[in-house]
Amino acid sequence: MYGNFITLTNLSGKDIKKIIKYRLEPLYVSVHSLDPDLRSIIFRNKDNLRGLSNLKILDDANIKTNIQIVLVPGLNDGRNLIETLNGLVSDYKNIISIGIVPVGITRYNKCQILKPFSCEETNYTLDIVDDFNRNYYNARRQKKVFLSDEFYIMAERDFPSYKSYGDLCQIENGIGKSADFLYRVRTSIKELSRNLHLFSHYRQKSLIVSSEYGAAVLEKAFEDIAKGVCVHEPDKSITAARILTVYNNFLGGNIKVTGLLSGTDIIYSLRKIDTSKYDNIFIPDSIFNSEGFTIDNLSRDNIMESCNNIFLVDEGGESFIRCITGANI
Repeated sequence: MYGNFITLTNLSGKDIKKIIKYRLEPLYVSVHSLDPDLRSIIFRNKDNLRGLSNLKILDDANIKTNIQIVLVPGLNDGRNLIETLNGLVSDYKNIISIGIVPVGITRYNKCQILKPFSCEETNYTLDIVDDFNRNYYNARRQKKVFLSDEFYIMAERDFPSYKSYGDLCQIENGIGKSADFLYRVRTSIKELSRNLHLFSHYRQKSLIVSSEYGAAVLEKAFEDIAKGVCVHEPDKSITAARILTVYNNFLGGNIKVTGLLSGTDIIYSLRKIDTSKYDNIFIPDSIFNSEGFTIDNLSRDNIMESCNNIFLVDEGGESFIRCITGANI
């Protein structure tokens, strides 16, 4: 049960007792809505209300939880979202965080209920959560409800501050990941500014492969670097570094995060450009699962062999700075 979101709808009484006895916490629980009618539509499970009953039993036993709400415009957003948030914070005392993510819709979707967020709906959702967080905090006076990074990118708004995410308890759910990345980039820039000799191969031409949403975050990182390192040493430009935005044709729809890029789309995008002019081509290793395969079942070797000078790197801010500057930080 660790690390994955569960619905609690199919747990037996024995399962519940075991969770309480062995303190299997925090649990990650998908709630989506407290409205019985909407839950029937979302879960398509006649036992969906059992999930809320089990959540209450566990909460009363002081089992800590992190809650997920997958938001569908026109279904569980707006007024229903407000009611869900109010109900969760008033009736459940051991919720650590509530994370809200937009519904992912691929080009294979046949369900007419599902649709992507419009700009207006995105901004309205942001306003709802901002208003809510002004009134509700956790025991350490930190906000309790968080929106995934996609909402801020879609609305073209700045991400909340790094500190506002607290313990980043839903970073694996795409919540606070961008703020964490940019914070680490800025921290690394300060280190570079104090030790400009670390800036070793800034004149090399580098290509950074990313997704549509990833590229938006990288652009912000480049802006921060331009304000930081270059103001201390104007001739140390990183303009040789470029972003290659890869579009997700494999899944299509509104799937624009880096971790769901297919190997096929990456290779196709690389073949459309002259890769020989780049000294380094950096590809995030988040495209691979724990067994080393992309979502379309290509291996690390398949990617590495697609062209020369490919390097697989993690998505951390420090790693990004090392890639584009060669700095040993």
